[in-house]
Parts: sequence; C-alpha cells; structure tokens
Amino acid sequence: MTAQVQGAGRFGAHAGGAAGVVAVALVACVLLAPEGAAQNSALLGVGLAGLSSAVALGLKRRAMGADLKSAMKVVGWVFGLRAVLVAVGLVLALRLGGSVTGFVVGFFGAYFALQCIELSYVVAAVPKGPDGDER
Repeated sequence: MTAQVQGAGRFGAHAGGAAGVVAVALVACVLLAPEGAAQNSALLGVGLAGLSSAVALGLKRRAMGADLKSAMKVVGWVFGLRAVLVAVGLVLALRLGGSVTGFVVGFFGAYFALQCIELSYVVAAVPKGPDGDER
C-alpha cells in the first residue's frame, strides 16, 4: 500500500477532526470571551488558525505522495505561513481596537490541538515505522 493510498483514507478523518476543533474553539470564544473587542480578537485568532490548518493539511496530503522529506518541508513552509498570520492578526487586532491577548489565546488555543491533528495525519500516512516495519 503506498503512502498516498494509505493517507488518502485517513485524510477525511483528520480534516473532520480539524474542523471539529475549530468549531469547538469558535463556540468557546462566543461563550467564554467577554463580548466586544476581546471576543472579536479571539474569533479572528481561531479563524486564522483554522485557515492555516486547512492549508497545512492540504499541502501535507499532497506532499505525502512523494515522501516524508517533502512533508517535513511543508511543515517548515506552514510554520512560516503561521508566523505571518500571527503578525497580521496582531496588527489587525490592534488596529481594530481589539485585544492582543484575545487574539493570542484564540489562535494558539486552537493551534495546539490542530498541530496535533496535522502531525497525526503525517504519521498515519507514512507507510513504514521508524524501525522500517510496515504499519
């Protein structure tokens, strides 16, 4: 079984898990963050984290067709994308009169769970374990 075939069956589960994390994070923002600027900043953070995760999963799915080295390059590219999104989100939060803390909590609260899902997808899509045995 190739990495692409093996990973293809698991992509939907991981994408669904990521969508579920974003949905829960959005609901948490609405229910837990104080209304107004802090809530809007937190929602912006979750939205940008979800967007970056969707891009990351798509790129990792494509890279897994080649090899693990390609997937690890994608991890680096997405890290750079997320750094840019955090900077843009912080500037937006400040310019719109929002809360930097709200943005950071929203973005990184969702990011940590999404990162686990993304790495789980890469591990699940690799056809051989670290000792060379078939999975």
